[in-house]
Amino acid sequence: MGFLDELVSTTKNVAATAGKKTDEAVKLSKLKMKKAQTNSDIKGKYEKLGELVYEMAKAGEKDNDNFDAVVAEIDALTETLEDIERQIDEVNGTLTCVNCGAKTKNDNSYCPKCGTKLPVIETVKEEDAVAEEAAPAEEKAETEAKTEE
Repeated sequence: MGFLDELVSTTKNVAATAGKKTDEAVKLSKLKMKKAQTNSDIKGKYEKLGELVYEMAKAGEKDNDNFDAVVAEIDALTETLEDIERQIDEVNGTLTCVNCGAKTKNDNSYCPKCGTKLPVIETVKEEDAVAEEAAPAEEKAETEAKTEE
């Protein structure tokens, strides 16, 4: 029975890993679509801002309220975009250097492009995470096997 138990355990670990990778791929795709939409929204707000500036210049009047509102909308969208990029970095296991903007692995201590010290991010090794997820299932299977006896 030792061989079958080991086979079942290995199969569960493989299935858990495959499921995790699939979830990451789906999450990454959704984040990329959200990033593209946010970039499009920002571009639209810039166009609106340009139209507003043109209309103000042509009329010789200032409409600071509308101008400030559009600038605030652009700022909010830019913050949303930065948050999305942080989430993408997290899924990809990368960091963005705060100094030069270069992407690097999240286990590097310094940026390979400019040498700036990178923040330390706690990560759980993939094998440990899979083992932690599979452990409750193994315990349940063992409990059920004992109950059947």
